[in-house]
Order: sequence, then C-alpha cells, then structure tokens
Amino acid sequence: MPNLSEHHRHHIIELLEQGQDLPPDYKHLLFPPERQEYELVYAGKEREEDILAETLAVPLQAVKTFGNGGDGWHNLLIFGDNLQAMKTLLQWKAEGRLVNPDGSRGVKLVYIDPPFATKQEFGGNEGERAYIDKIAGAQFLEFLRRRIVLLRELLTPDGTLDFIKV
Repeated sequence: MPNLSEHHRHHIIELLEQGQDLPPDYKHLLFPPERQEYELVYAGKEREEDILAETLAVPLQAVKTFGNGGDGWHNLLIFGDNLQAMKTLLQWKAEGRLVNPDGSRGVKLVYIDPPFATKQEFGGNEGERAYIDKIAGAQFLEFLRRRIVLLRELLTPDGTLDFIKV
C-alpha cells in the first residue's frame, strides 16, 4: 500500500464520494514509479506455467486445407476446442512444423473475435446452436487469459495479436 498522509487519504475519499476525478499528480502517490509491476488478482486465476503444462493437445481435425504451396505448407481450417488446438500448434512450433517462409517458427498474426460476456446463446444458419456466451466475471477473464497465454507462446518474436473491435 502506498505511503499516503492522513490528509491525502481524507482528500481522496472526499473526492471519490463527490464523484470527482482525482488530480493527475495523485497517480504518483497511489502508484509509486519505483513499483513497475502490477497484477490483476481474481478467484480461479491459474499460473501461466500450469496453463501451458496442463492444457491437453489433441489431433487436429482439418475441415479444409487450401493454399497448398510447393514447400509442403498449407493453410488449415480446424474444427475443435481452440485451447486444445493451440496446444497442438504449440507442439508443432517446438517440432519445427509451424515455420514461416522467412524461417521463423510460430504464427505471424493472430486475429481473434472472442466472446464478450453477453450471457446469450447464438444460433447458426439453420437454427442450430453456434455457441453459448454465458460466462462472466472472473471465469470470463480466465477463459480469455488462458487462450491469450497460449497465443503469446505461438507468436513469432515479431508477431501481432489483434482483436475484432466492437
């Protein structure tokens, strides 16, 4: 906890109770520059090491392949749980099976459209259930975080992760 004077504590409480913004210079009182690392803590948060070690890899079920080049590489449309598919792709990266034309291992670009904790069910073209977006709160954060941990490992050093913006 930052070392705040009694005066500063009372002033901060007063401003918050009145719905006012804190003065910009208070950020150094609340978040001292000598502390460079912050962490979001919530119930159910797993260690990154456990996510990487305990996620199961599964054989990929290719729905479609396309772009078959002379170098043996082709693009895949994969059916299945994305967490397990990414674990398999991570193994491919380690084995040298996920290599770019420039020789770098991994993925250059990941573009995702994650659920947004809408608490709704979404249907497909013919009334079938497409997916359920029912999780929220800490469970939702961990759902996304587990995938982002694996995505980060899949990226090349110069790779990019982008989200669809709503």
